[in-house]
Amino acid sequence: MKQTPLIAQHRAAGAKLVDFAGWEMPIQYSGVIDEYQTVRQYAGLFDVSHMGRLMVSGIGGLEFLQSVTTNDAGKLAVGQAQYSMVCNDRGGIQDDIFVYRLKPMDYLLCVNASNREKIHAWLQTQPRATTVVLEDHSDRMAQIAIQGPRSRDILLALGGEAIRALKLHHTCDAMLGSIPTLVARTGYTGELGYELYVSADQIGLLWERILELGVSEGVKPAGLGSRDLLRLEMGYLLYGNDIGEDTTPVEAGVEWTVSLDKGEFVGRAALLAQKECGPMKRFVGFELLEKAVPRHGFKILDPVSSQVIGEVSSGNLSPILQKGIGLGYIPTAQSAVGTPLTIDIRGKGVPAQVVKTPFYRKPKTV
Repeated sequence: MKQTPLIAQHRAAGAKLVDFAGWEMPIQYSGVIDEYQTVRQYAGLFDVSHMGRLMVSGIGGLEFLQSVTTNDAGKLAVGQAQYSMVCNDRGGIQDDIFVYRLKPMDYLLCVNASNREKIHAWLQTQPRATTVVLEDHSDRMAQIAIQGPRSRDILLALGGEAIRALKLHHTCDAMLGSIPTLVARTGYTGELGYELYVSADQIGLLWERILELGVSEGVKPAGLGSRDLLRLEMGYLLYGNDIGEDTTPVEAGVEWTVSLDKGEFVGRAALLAQKECGPMKRFVGFELLEKAVPRHGFKILDPVSSQVIGEVSSGNLSPILQKGIGLGYIPTAQSAVGTPLTIDIRGKGVPAQVVKTPFYRKPKTV
């Protein structure tokens, strides 16, 4: 398995390590629920260095991005970021990514760990000007995320004054504990939080300084288990579960990431046709009406006919709601909020209903 530059820190902290997309990653340290509660109440520190970090730079870089991503990167000012998709010709999602405009002609693409090599290789096959430089910085640049209501205070205490007024989906350069850091106000938990991009040879030092200085604020290291619970409660997509090359942004309910009027891009024709005709299936959130836990792969049934109409793509017991919640695709005609469903949980039909996501709504922060 591949390892991030923080593997020694994970082992020293007693993390339970698992294989995640070919990476040896911490699933938990103190326990999934304890880490989940820590993020909701204080701050959790996540290693996300397994993600891919690709750089697109040079004259013509924007035009190249416009042709290979669905969102309108032309709207990004320097220091801004946007959620976007990389699609195939059929409109299927090759990956969901974040695009950061770091300088007038420098863009950072954060891609999923499981798709890093695939997306890098695919981008290299796409037409671009000879002045456009495409590089994989994943090994030289590491990435951690601090998420939770105390995260800003912790970074300010580390000397990151530049982040005080940082808005959602914006970035800035800061010195955190004397370490040069690219700070992005982004995350995968629904809480106030930041993702920190640092040279791989300094990430261990920054990790240790955050945990040492943040003790008084309740910070703890957190693993993939709590991260998955947190993102599920927000209805955030997980590549390989909720989306893939056989699903489109329109079906997944994120058509706001698709800018059909920006010009041609890979998958545009298919997405335009689907948007005009309407998708046959829709991605929905649901909650169980009885005590049970839905899991990935469980069947979704029509409550009247008991026929299979879909499959759970993500599911778990929400700690904060104390009820089973899940995500999945069902026919568009049965996707309205309030529609009754049945979830087949190991042979037992458990009643459920379609609900609006996110399941969890946190207090607003500035």
